[in-house]
Amino acid sequence: MFVCGVNEKEYKSDIDIVSNASCTTNYLAPLGKVINDRFGIVEGLMTTVHAMTATQKTVECPSSKDWIGGRAASFNIIPS
Repeated sequence: MFVCGVNEKEYKSDIDIVSNASCTTNYLAPLGKVINDRFGIVEGLMTTVHAMTATQKTVECPSSKDWIGGRAASFNIIPS
């Protein structure tokens, strides 16, 4: 996984698959790099909360994936 401003210089042309990370990683990695470079990070914990996502149901109904996925998006904040 590569994040601009964090580790993009580690990319080599022989790498066939490249991930641009996730929205959470793209947000947190640059800040984490600055803090780590200056003070050092021993351990970290992160929680992302999306109010609604494109795959979440808008009304409560069964989900084939998991029970959390069946909760109504507009009434629940679900960590992802």
